[in-house]
Amino acid sequence: MLMISRRIGETIVIGDIEITVTEIHRKGVRLAVKADASHLVLRGEVRDAIEKANRQAAQSASEGLPVPEPGKPKAT
Repeated sequence: MLMISRRIGETIVIGDIEITVTEIHRKGVRLAVKADASHLVLRGEVRDAIEKANRQAAQSASEGLPVPEPGKPKAT
């Protein structure tokens, strides 16, 4: 992991994504993210919530599937 310091107005470039520090407060930092519409830009907690919901949906879907009994052919 790369750790760097930035001041207000300074930028970090990752590929074609540009991140600029716009404000610094006691409890946080405000960042501006400039990226093509083809890039999905999410806050970490939003990404985590989406992944959790996807895992739960996949698990509940797989629990609803019938399990074939041994020795019997699968229904098609």
